[in-house]
Amino acid sequence: MDRIPKNIREIHSLGARTREWMVSSRQVPGFGATHTRIAGYTEARAGYEFVRFSPAYSVILVGAQGEGQALVDGVWRRFPPGFAYITAPRALNAFHIASGSRWRLHWVLYEESASLPTVEPGRQPRLIPVDGTGFRLAVEGLCHENAGKADQAVMGFWAALVDRMVWRILESEMGEPRLDQLWLAIREDVGGTWNLRRMARCIGMSEENLRRLCHRHVHRSPMSHLTYLRMLAATDLLCHSTEKIASIAARTGYGDAFSFSTAFKREMGMPPKRFRAANRPEGIPA
Repeated sequence: MDRIPKNIREIHSLGARTREWMVSSRQVPGFGATHTRIAGYTEARAGYEFVRFSPAYSVILVGAQGEGQALVDGVWRRFPPGFAYITAPRALNAFHIASGSRWRLHWVLYEESASLPTVEPGRQPRLIPVDGTGFRLAVEGLCHENAGKADQAVMGFWAALVDRMVWRILESEMGEPRLDQLWLAIREDVGGTWNLRRMARCIGMSEENLRRLCHRHVHRSPMSHLTYLRMLAATDLLCHSTEKIASIAARTGYGDAFSFSTAFKREMGMPPKRFRAANRPEGIPA
C-alpha cells in the first residue's frame, strides 16, 4: 500500500475568500433516486484544503480553471484543468489549491449506497483526463435554477443530467471486471485466509495472469493489494469503532496485535493507536 505523507491530518478548510454554489438533497427530490448528497462548484482561493481519511461518501471533482494538487498513490500530484479526481468511500483522499492560484472546480458527493462504477468502497483515488464540459454545464445549470425560480421539475432534469455526466466520466475508466469481482470477494471476507492461489481460483484464472492483470490495473502485486484492502478496513474500524487492536487485527487477517501493528505502521506510517487518536471523529470515545 502507498504510504500516507507524514503529518497529514483530517482537514476541512474553505479559505476566507473562497466562494461556493451548491444544491443539496433537501432541495432536489431527484437526488434521492441517485443517492446524491450534494453538488456544486467552487471558486477556490488561498486556504482551500481538504483531507478526508475515511469518508462515508464518494466525491467526483473536475477542474475547470486554475490548478490544485491531489493526493494519488501517496504523492501530491498536479490537478490541472481537464482532469477529474475520483474518490471512493472509506478511502483517504486529499486535495488543495496550488500556491498563488485561483482554482475553479465542479463536484458532486454521493452516498456510500450509490451504485456507481469504479468507486467501490476502499478503492484508492486517482486523477484521470476527462472532457468535463457537460458535467460543468449541468452542475452550473442546476445551481443557477436553484438560485432563481427553483422549479422542482426543471431542477429534476438538471439533477438527472448531472448524474448522467458523472456516469459518463466514470465509464471512461471502467476497469477489469474480474478484478472488481475479486476485490469485492476480499472485502466481504477481509479477515479470511487469502493467498495467491485462492485469489486466482476465485476468478478462474492462473496465478500468472492474475499477477499481470494486477500490475496493469492497480500497479501492484495481488498480495500487496490484499494488504491495501486490509489496511483500509483497519483504518475504518480504528476511526469508527471502539474495538480493541487485537480484535481489529483478527478481523483483518492478522494472527495477533503485534504483527498487525507492525504491518500497520509499515504501511500507514504510524502505529494504529496513534492513528486512532489522530483521526477519531468527535463523539466516538477513544
